[in-house]
Amino acid sequence: MESIEIQVWPFSEKTSRWKELVDIWYHFWQYEPINSAILNILEGDNREFIGYVFRDMLGYDSTPCVVAWDTVNNKAAGFVFSITQYSPEATPLELQSRCLRSFDKYPFGEGVLEKLSGVATFLHELFNKADVFSKLSVDKVFMIHVTSVLQEYTRRGLANEMTKKVLEVAKEAGFEYAVSESTSSYTQHNKIKRFGFEKIFEIDFESNYANYDMMPQSLKETHKSAAVLVKRL
Repeated sequence: MESIEIQVWPFSEKTSRWKELVDIWYHFWQYEPINSAILNILEGDNREFIGYVFRDMLGYDSTPCVVAWDTVNNKAAGFVFSITQYSPEATPLELQSRCLRSFDKYPFGEGVLEKLSGVATFLHELFNKADVFSKLSVDKVFMIHVTSVLQEYTRRGLANEMTKKVLEVAKEAGFEYAVSESTSSYTQHNKIKRFGFEKIFEIDFESNYANYDMMPQSLKETHKSAAVLVKRL
């Protein structure tokens, strides 16, 4: 950890330096449970296009991106991507026409866009069914979407350190709640036990995820469901 610095990248930095984070994004697509169902997402042009989707996501709003930076090797080791999630009634005008996951902007290979649509639909239904805004009686939350660490930096506590920082960022910005969509059973357990998140909603993959049959068997056995987690700041 001596060589790792936890940094907070504002809008200008996260959007101009997105290529320095894109390998971590690719890693997320390789190992995250629901993404793993799209086997050829990192092949050929698909790899480039899913990178552009990440670039677009970083530009969605001005919420900072927390980055674990290796000061010795001068490279990013991990990041936490978050946005401000508003209730439909409170969404600012400039965000109303924006889509967080703009998969259909790019000419993905045959069958890939359909599978990506399955990912987007599953996550959309997960959040909507959780009924976050009604349960919490707020009109916006700090939404943690992606936490990812490069393989060579895992088991060094980077995800925990970045989570600590992102919760500080959310609290300093005046948010009452941080919310996390989690499709990893390990992440759910860790956020609940270590950071005091509460699970307010859960749905299983087998009954609700269109690409379930294409998930690797090893992940089916260890990751059974997705959950919405909430922490009061």
